[in-house]
Amino acid sequence: MTRNLSIPILGFLTIALFLSSLAGATKVLYVTHEPGRWHKYTAQKKIFSQIAEKAGWELTVMTGEHEPQIAKLRTPDFGKGYDAIVYNFCFAKSRDIEAQANLVAQTREHGVPAMLIHCAMHSWWPTYRDGKPGAIGPDYKGNAKADPALVAEWKKKHGDKPFPAWGDFTGVASGRHGPHQPIKMIKVGNHAATKSFPKEFTTGKTELYNNIYKLDAVVPLIEGVQGKAKATVMWLCPQGKSQVMGLTVGHDMGDWATNEYRGLITDGVNYLAKHPKP
Repeated sequence: MTRNLSIPILGFLTIALFLSSLAGATKVLYVTHEPGRWHKYTAQKKIFSQIAEKAGWELTVMTGEHEPQIAKLRTPDFGKGYDAIVYNFCFAKSRDIEAQANLVAQTREHGVPAMLIHCAMHSWWPTYRDGKPGAIGPDYKGNAKADPALVAEWKKKHGDKPFPAWGDFTGVASGRHGPHQPIKMIKVGNHAATKSFPKEFTTGKTELYNNIYKLDAVVPLIEGVQGKAKATVMWLCPQGKSQVMGLTVGHDMGDWATNEYRGLITDGVNYLAKHPKP
């Protein structure tokens, strides 16, 4: 029997779903914003809640308008007590690196694994895409191009603490997408996070995110082909005390309507919850 319960946690709008007969249910925090300018986040939130109920997770939804949601990400330890966090938002032009750094800390420092869906990859562009090579400093060995003014702001407040380049957290950095056309998704090997996904699956019309750069530690799970363009569309990447899973497909509601896509979310979150350490 499934029971629905609404309770306030850290002042966030929450929805808790759990199976009363299931002890120790997986606790999942879903972070989004509504209504969404380019994405149908309210409809996707509803589907994610259905996925969570079917999977038997105890779900908390953290939602609200765009800017207030970014501000909530500054809340210390907002991920405490969860087995996994799922981020499905679009903060592309945000310059709030304090919120971003605190989000990253939930995984790298506090050990809570994260799944990043679609436009979560296209967030905080000024930290890795919309800047200049070398702006982060001579000690930085990665490929992010950050806004020099943002780097200066960070160093003034945090000194030698590493600058939070978002692409270095996602593992696969992306800054563009292709046309709304079908993507052939090809599974790479056998992995528990993709166990219910077929060897190949062709989506409806949706977006293929490009790969600007990848960290060496990235483990590809699914590759995508759209015309002549190819890109990794699902992967794992270790991050400090835990790990990140990226899934770039999911722009169109047609993606969310398929059992294949819902299965990726279910298997992916279950894998992260069972394997929080890299």
